[in-house]
Amino acid sequence: MSKRSRAAHSRNSVGWYLLIAALLLFFFFSNDFGLIDIQKTALVMAVGIDRDEEGFVVTAQIAVPQSSAQGKEAQAVQLESRGETVGDALEQINVKTGWYPKLVFCNLIVLGEEAVRRNVFDALDFFLRDEYMSDGCLVAACEGSAGDLLDTATPIDPISSVAAQKVLSRHASKVGTVASVTLREFAIGYFSASRSGWLPVLKAESLQESSGGNGGNASGEEQGQGSDQGQNQEQNAGAFTPTAAAGEESGSGSGSGKSGSGGGGTEQTFSAAQTLLFSEGVGRGILTPEETFAFCIANGGLRLATYTTESDGAAYTLNIKKSRASAKFRVDKNGVPRLVIRVKASAGLESTAFSQTVPEISDTHPLPEEVLTDAENALSAQILEVFEKSRADGCDLFEVTEKLRKFENDYYSAYRDDILGRVLPQVEVKISALR
Repeated sequence: MSKRSRAAHSRNSVGWYLLIAALLLFFFFSNDFGLIDIQKTALVMAVGIDRDEEGFVVTAQIAVPQSSAQGKEAQAVQLESRGETVGDALEQINVKTGWYPKLVFCNLIVLGEEAVRRNVFDALDFFLRDEYMSDGCLVAACEGSAGDLLDTATPIDPISSVAAQKVLSRHASKVGTVASVTLREFAIGYFSASRSGWLPVLKAESLQESSGGNGGNASGEEQGQGSDQGQNQEQNAGAFTPTAAAGEESGSGSGSGKSGSGGGGTEQTFSAAQTLLFSEGVGRGILTPEETFAFCIANGGLRLATYTTESDGAAYTLNIKKSRASAKFRVDKNGVPRLVIRVKASAGLESTAFSQTVPEISDTHPLPEEVLTDAENALSAQILEVFEKSRADGCDLFEVTEKLRKFENDYYSAYRDDILGRVLPQVEVKISALR
């Protein structure tokens, strides 16, 4: 390389370095560092959305900074505001307090009972548009007012929204106790051809009621506690009817601020074993805890989940180590749409309602074949019941319309309006024993 070429190359390199440095300086000074001042920023951790005749009632749970030197626990306050839109209501936080609301730390959205009676995306579209809001935040419905639920005092965590997030975690979804869903997943279902989705129903329960429950499936212990508890569970399952006439008002006083650790009196804990079905963005029907478990295992793989079944009049609790599920859709040669849901799982015996011998307790003793058969039949019936309930509520829970559009597009124009009524479901469950 000649001296002239080396000099030209050196000048070009210096020019590129200067350009890169100028770009970095531009990005640095154009950032919104002025808004990160902790004294001027409201760090929103959770949002509760209710509706009334005048518009939206938004409850924002805001983290309050505490000095680590003083050894104080984290605290939160709740600010309630009203507006014709969710964005307008959140802006009132800045007007009333001087704090600029930041949603980058918001990991939970709770929709009140009145909010799910109408299209919930009237409210959720704000969070989809917000550039700071993560679409991976959890979304849940609740009975009554979302603001009151966020004001629940719980011993699990000083901040109620953090305690609720533990109940709605991915771990709970993997063991089948909660059908958790994120904002992104819920929006995908709403904007797909199926126009359907689901949300877990977040409830506050006393510590005595929630202790000892298994969350997702029927147990022998529950059966042994008598018919009164079963009747109470059925009443609780049917208590939340989002399509019925409005009951109590969901909003509390406007413009109020409440302590996040709660003026709720006695401490409570959260549960989310029930699931609310949605069609066209409106809440339709409820899945019981047993049906929620069946939907979870049919909708995806579970790990280390427990399932209790009856065989020969005795209760057996199986430990499902791993499961896989698939839902295949096709239109047969006679033009009949069919949906085949297959579940394959491997399980071992975890507990029984009666005493056993040492060889039976040991791992070398195989799980009785009749127990596996009874578990397969019971789980198949529950999955089929979930499908029929969702079909009756007009909720395309297994995305049959979307599968029709993708895999049998020739029939899409003819079948899309009544595909839920046409499709014939078939459920196949196979549980293999672990040695």
